[in-house]
Amino acid sequence: MDQFFQQLVNGLTLGSLYALIAVGYTVVYGIVQLINFAHGEIFMIGAFGALTTYLLFFDGHTSVWILPVMIIGAIIASTATAVAMERVAYRPLRNAPRLAPLITAIGISVFLQEFIRLLYDRPQWTLVVIAPTVVWVAYVAATRGLKLNLNHPVTKWQDRTPLIGAGVGALLVWIVVRRLVDPGYAFTPVVLIAGVAVGVGVAWLLARFGSGSERAKLLLMPSLQLAGGAVVLLELLWVVYREILSSIEWPSAKQRIPFPQIDVVTGSALQLGGVTIQRSAIFTVAALVVCTAILWYFINRTRLGRGMLAVSQDPDTARLMGINVDRIIVVAFALGAVLAAVAGVSQGLQNNNIEFRMGFLAGLKAFTAAVLGGIGNIYGAVAGGLVLGVVEAMATQYIPGQFGGSTWKDVWAFVILILVLVFRPQGLLGARVVDRA
Repeated sequence: MDQFFQQLVNGLTLGSLYALIAVGYTVVYGIVQLINFAHGEIFMIGAFGALTTYLLFFDGHTSVWILPVMIIGAIIASTATAVAMERVAYRPLRNAPRLAPLITAIGISVFLQEFIRLLYDRPQWTLVVIAPTVVWVAYVAATRGLKLNLNHPVTKWQDRTPLIGAGVGALLVWIVVRRLVDPGYAFTPVVLIAGVAVGVGVAWLLARFGSGSERAKLLLMPSLQLAGGAVVLLELLWVVYREILSSIEWPSAKQRIPFPQIDVVTGSALQLGGVTIQRSAIFTVAALVVCTAILWYFINRTRLGRGMLAVSQDPDTARLMGINVDRIIVVAFALGAVLAAVAGVSQGLQNNNIEFRMGFLAGLKAFTAAVLGGIGNIYGAVAGGLVLGVVEAMATQYIPGQFGGSTWKDVWAFVILILVLVFRPQGLLGARVVDRA
């Protein structure tokens, strides 16, 4: 009997991990009818985000108060990746045939795996990725409150081009001085002055010959603010890179990386009769309960959550009712990423290590759990994850002969998927299907 309860505990722990990831699949599918096969890599990015946070601020420490900060770091990394993925890869394909975003998701999955594998131990990539983002932030700040309408269907690119030129000009000056002339700090005034001068000069020329003198005057001050803000932010980025990122010995992601062990949530297991319960297992199950409760409250009790329900039922009517559908979709991706990030931290604590391939199989299992419970049904995703975990654990223990054991647990998981698709394709709790006129 102890053996049965031991496997039940192991199955619920594994199922809780699958459920956390599966809910992310379900939330996105319920809004945009998209199977995001790159969601497993969002889970992997969360684990690496937590590890990065630990190496940056707490290397060598094991206090339990470190864990919430690591979770926040994981959430930031996963959410930023998911939102960027939606904006760059999925939004342009919103009205394309369903095969196009599916293939795109597979491509993103491979890209994220290789990105982490090749570049995690090379902090130089942060400059390449974050520098354009910094310029975009300066662009948003400089254009806020601008009297000129930058979204006019006729003149929007004539008006935006000078501002883009200001940001690009400042960025190019910063790259030349910082990477090609002298990587030290002696030329900081030169970077500031030259970046602003070149940025404003480019903006003025583009505005003067593209939009006319009147519009050039309106764009002059925003261009000055954009170029100045971009250079200042780029300099701050450079300081962070030189003083912090380049001073840390980053581990290579081409092999398994040890994950930090935290007091209270890791360590010696607990004994309950004849059943052994790992501390990390308690954390995983508790995380599922807390995250599911928060998600339920958000969707059913907040205005943004009710907007998600409306968009999931009929996006066109929701748009006519004044709901920003694009914003709702971004929120859906962000919510899924938050849950995947928590799952990534849980996986690291349970296995004591992480790797760049950890998201692939976990993503497939989570997709199986979502289908098992009913794709598009949040509660079904939770139930499907728990059922799948328990089935794997019990199959490992009780199926005799050469078809049993841990080496066959993945096989039985996908056998369950096939059986569900054949005999109950709507899932255990029923897929959430809405008839749209």
